Amino acid sequence: MVLTAQEISGGLGELLPTALLEMSVLLGAAVLVGLAAQRLRLPLTVVLAVAGLLATQLGVDLALVAVLGGEGFKELLVNLFLPILVFEAAVTLSTREFMRNLVAITALATVALLISTIFVGISLVWTLAIPLAAALLFGALISATDPVAVIAVLREVGVSRRVLTLVEGVCLLNDGVAIVLYNLLLGIAVGTMSLRLGPAMGSFVVVSVGGLLIGSLVGTAAALMLPLLTRLPAAAMSVAVAFGSFVLAESLEVSGVMSTVAAGIALGGMLESRATKPVRELLHELWESLGFIANALLFLFIGLVVDLDLLLDNIGVILIALVAVLVARPVAVVPVVAFLERFAHVPRVGNRSTVVVIWGGLRGGVALALALALPESLAQRDLFIAMATGVVLGTLLINATTLPFVLHSLHLDEPRRSDEHLA
Repeated sequence: MVLTAQEISGGLGELLPTALLEMSVLLGAAVLVGLAAQRLRLPLTVVLAVAGLLATQLGVDLALVAVLGGEGFKELLVNLFLPILVFEAAVTLSTREFMRNLVAITALATVALLISTIFVGISLVWTLAIPLAAALLFGALISATDPVAVIAVLREVGVSRRVLTLVEGVCLLNDGVAIVLYNLLLGIAVGTMSLRLGPAMGSFVVVSVGGLLIGSLVGTAAALMLPLLTRLPAAAMSVAVAFGSFVLAESLEVSGVMSTVAAGIALGGMLESRATKPVRELLHELWESLGFIANALLFLFIGLVVDLDLLLDNIGVILIALVAVLVARPVAVVPVVAFLERFAHVPRVGNRSTVVVIWGGLRGGVALALALALPESLAQRDLFIAMATGVVLGTLLINATTLPFVLHSLHLDEPRRSDEHLA
């Protein structure tokens, strides 16, 4: 059945006011839940996801739930939330520390991710007899770590800038690399592409580097305009950069996430020298606010789209996937760090920072959105959705809630001057 433009317009006209009202109510609820999370000393993201899950189990009927199913969640995340969350993290990143640790960040976001993808994929082939191409596809989508939850905890605790930049930089680049790898493996898993290593690696590099190049140009151009702009025009320009760099890159068939990361880093790196103090203060407050709103709604939405029956029916498989993901993290990170410190002569990462990178590998909205967007033609679609949902909830409940304890045990919540150099 083909809908006419008038029918589509009428449907949206009926849905939009209801959806906006529900989002307003959810945002207000997120603020109240945030107050409770502070008193309970629990990560806000965990409490929000659980609150969304409880709401659906209590029979709360929302029009948004229908919109968020399948492709809807992916479109909302990719086109609305992801540019906000990525740009907010990138524009506030310490550019000096990022460049100082660029080799380590890049290696952990690429080589370690590939190792994790292969480890998880082979684990699923061995334990669940899933075809290799499909298993690697799941390994790629579940390797997309979530920078939001872990960075919120790190900032709240007050770790050294070196640790914060290292973890945040890895998470930011990691998401872009995971999405590019997911798109490549998806075609192989559904049979529309053949596995040819050379062309696949070439496409991977072109998509990633192309996104970084476009974002760098957009961010630099915007930064050059900063001396001409007062507070409000500068704020509007930053929003245009965040979304414009993403959409422009996607339209040119390169990575939108990589483009937004590069644009944020380029603009943020020049704020100190090219923007006035009132402009800098407004931009930081604006993006901190937008990040909070997007973060709150995103994790509420995660809870709302979770199918509890699907999780319970696949609990054994989910536990296997969760163990594989948790084990894959140190298997991927430790040898890469050891190689960099021994042969690449990079600034020492240190054992304590390595532990934080490992334990901070939370999974969130990106992994779940990629799973929900899997095509119906993929035989393992429902299984992968259950596994991804279980792993996301599992890492939130296990890693996010214990991360403050890990930081305290490593004395990283009391950063010393030496932590800036040997974290």
